[in-house]
Amino acid sequence: MRQDWSIIMLGIKTKEKRAIKMKKAIIILASIFLLSAVAQTVLAHQPRIIYFKQGDINIDNPEVSQVFYDKLSGQPRNYFINSDKDFNLYINLLVPEFVNANGRYSANVFLLNGDKEQLVVFIDGFLQNWEEFYEPFARDYYLKGPEFEQRVLAGNYRIEVFSEKNWGEYVLTIGKDEVFAFPEVFNIYWQLPLLKLDFFKTSVLQFFLTPFGIAGISTVFGLLIVILVINFLIAFIRQKIENRRAKTILLTSVGMQVKEEIKKMLRKPAYDILVGFITTASKYNEDASFVKKDLEAMKEMGFNIEEIDIEGKKQGELKKLLDSKDIVFVEGGNAFFLLKCMRESGFEKVMRKLLKRGVVYIGVSAGSIVAGQTIETVGWNNRDKNTVGLKNLKGLRLVPFNVFVHYQSEQAEMIKQNLRESKHPLRILTDEQAILVQGRTMLLLGKGEEVAFERAKK
Repeated sequence: MRQDWSIIMLGIKTKEKRAIKMKKAIIILASIFLLSAVAQTVLAHQPRIIYFKQGDINIDNPEVSQVFYDKLSGQPRNYFINSDKDFNLYINLLVPEFVNANGRYSANVFLLNGDKEQLVVFIDGFLQNWEEFYEPFARDYYLKGPEFEQRVLAGNYRIEVFSEKNWGEYVLTIGKDEVFAFPEVFNIYWQLPLLKLDFFKTSVLQFFLTPFGIAGISTVFGLLIVILVINFLIAFIRQKIENRRAKTILLTSVGMQVKEEIKKMLRKPAYDILVGFITTASKYNEDASFVKKDLEAMKEMGFNIEEIDIEGKKQGELKKLLDSKDIVFVEGGNAFFLLKCMRESGFEKVMRKLLKRGVVYIGVSAGSIVAGQTIETVGWNNRDKNTVGLKNLKGLRLVPFNVFVHYQSEQAEMIKQNLRESKHPLRILTDEQAILVQGRTMLLLGKGEEVAFERAKK
C-alpha cells in the first residue's frame, strides 16, 4: 500500500490549513535537497532482493550494473536474459563473508535455441580463490568469487547458479554500466535496511553510517528539516521492512498430508528447524490419533519438535516458549476450545510478532479455521461442539478470509446457503489441499482444482 509522504513526514495534526501548507512546502523542499545530494553520491549498482521469490528470474538491461541477493534452498536458481542485440555480458559471484564464508558458487551460461541449449561458459567457483572484498557504499564485507566478461550475440540466455549442496546466501552481479536511475533512490532506502537485517544479519542502524545515509541527512536544510527527514526515514524504513518481509502462513485440512509442500518452504535443513507443536485443540477429542501421525511424520523429516499446550498459559510464558521457534504448528481438534485458549493466553499478539520475524504458521483443520476472520464455518456442518460457550466467533484474522476444511462434494449446497449470510470471503480446502499465504500472495497447493462458490443473493 502506498502511503502519503507528506502525512508521514509531518506526523502531526493541525487545525490551521495555512500551517499545514507551509509545512508541506518545507518537506517538499527538503526532499528535493535530499534527492539532489543522493543523486551525486549514490553508486549505481541497482540492488535486487530476490530471496523471497520463487521460480526463475528475468533480467532486463543486462549491461546495466545490477546486484541480485539470493538464498539457495535445495535447488539451483535460473536467470534468463532476452536481448535483441549483441551485448557485453559481465557476471561476478560473491558471498556475504560473515554469513556464508564457506559458500562456493558456480554458474553455467547457456545460449537457448528452441528446445536446445548450448553451453557458452562454465564459471567455476569451486577452484576459485575467493578473496575478501569491502563494498564501501553499503559498508558490507564479501568474499569475491569468479568473474566472467565477454561480448555475446543477441539471443536468449539462461544463467544457472548452483553450489555443491545448493544452499545458502550468495550475490550475483550482472552488468558493469553504472546508470543512475532516479526511482532507485527510493528503493535503496528500504532495500539496504532489509538486507542488513535479513541477508547480512547486522543492525539496521549501520544503514545510517553508509555514504547514502550520510549524504541524505547532511543535505537537510535547517534543524526543522533535519528532524522531519529523520522522522520520515524511520517511518518509511520500518513500514517498508514490515511490508516486504513476507509473512508465511500455510493452512491445511490434514497437516502432514502436504509434507512435500512444507519441504519446499524450508529455507534451511529440517534438523536445524525448531517447531512449536500446539496440541491444545485435540485435548478433548476421543480419537486424537491424527496428532500422533503428524508428530511421527515431522520427526521422520528431521524437525526438532516441542509439544506445547497453551491452555492456562500467560502471554509472557507463551512468548518465551515460542520465541525460539521457526515454525508454529497448530494441530486440529475443537476450534471453539482452541480459540478460547488462544484469547486467554494472548496467542494472537505473540503470533503476529513472530510472523513479522519470519516464523511460519502452519494450521491443521481447527488450526486453519482459527487463523481466518471468523470461525463461523465450524457451525455450518456442526463439526465441533461449542462446549466452552464461546459467543464471539472472531478469529485471529491472520488471513483476510474464512476457512472451510475437510470439504466433500456433497457439502456444496450447504456451503452455498451459509455463504449467503457470511460477510467474509471463503477459501475451501479438501483433505489433499493447502493454502500458502506469503505477504499478499495466496497460492493453492496440493491436488485438485480450487473449490469456490459465488455468494448467492439474499
